[in-house]
Amino acid sequence: MSSSNQSRFLANKPRNEVNVQGGIFIIDGNTTFVMNYGRWSEKHKRLIYEMRSALNFHNDQVLDDKLVFLIETVMKHYFELLEMNSSAENLDVFNVASAIWCTTAERNLWWIGGFRPSQLLQVILPQVQHSCSQQQLSDIFNFVQSCQQAEDALAQGMEKLHQILDKASAAGDKGLKLTCVSQQMSFLKQADHVRQQFLIQLSRLLTICRYAEFLIAFGERLYKPQPWSSL
Repeated sequence: MSSSNQSRFLANKPRNEVNVQGGIFIIDGNTTFVMNYGRWSEKHKRLIYEMRSALNFHNDQVLDDKLVFLIETVMKHYFELLEMNSSAENLDVFNVASAIWCTTAERNLWWIGGFRPSQLLQVILPQVQHSCSQQQLSDIFNFVQSCQQAEDALAQGMEKLHQILDKASAAGDKGLKLTCVSQQMSFLKQADHVRQQFLIQLSRLLTICRYAEFLIAFGERLYKPQPWSSL
């Protein structure tokens, strides 16, 4: 069975069923999440469209206020996705980690249950840096380095966990596999926290318009809804 077909098969298994046969260890709950993710993505697309429209006509204090409101709404909407991730992780940690529902662009930047902040910023920064001051660019550069340090620490922990899981699978140690599930859930939640703090801290380094431009590029880069047939 291919990994794609295997994921679909597992997504149809009874909720909370644990399967350790054939090296697979999963607690299911993904079917509902995939549907919710589709709705989340559609709403996100509408919010990004509204933000782009507001930015295009940005020329007075009234529109400043509207842009701030839209930025706060988009960030809140993204944090709702992190909460959805967290709930799904409690039921189906490995499918959340593999993210079979994501767009191709999102998977290309995939890292521990979501986008990798420093990599995403390096991809998007060229689109917004033209209007940033030298001080802002310097602050962003230092910020990227800080993100990378946090990411590297988590990545090293995940690598060690995978090594332990491989040994547990080879030895047929189900108890150790259960421990690995708990640890992987912890890593996913820590990575989500890094992503959340990344968005908050970056909003403090950029002006309202530049941060709106970043969120637009971010949303259009990662969260374009894909056809249901591809899930």
